[in-house]
Amino acid sequence: MLYAQETYRNASENYIIGESDVQETFTENVGELYRSCRAEYGRCTGRVYVDGRVEPRAIGWVFLKRVQYDDSPETYLQEVWVTVHKQTPTVITTNLYAELS
Repeated sequence: MLYAQETYRNASENYIIGESDVQETFTENVGELYRSCRAEYGRCTGRVYVDGRVEPRAIGWVFLKRVQYDDSPETYLQEVWVTVHKQTPTVITTNLYAELS
């Protein structure tokens, strides 16, 4: 399965609304995941990139649509950055102990 993380941004006011954890998706097919995200989050305006050894690598998509605020009839442009993962992130904990004299 593929995993995905969404970052939600109010593009009208230029601030981040929230972010999901990396979650398992319903598919192993990148194209199917893309079409599902496009249906839910609106039109695709670009890709999400990270630096690679030689050139940037595409790791996700940016979607945009107009949505209504939860507590108001007004609307804003919602931008959703979807990053695609092969698995959940690995977290390494390093203990940095203080020496007691």
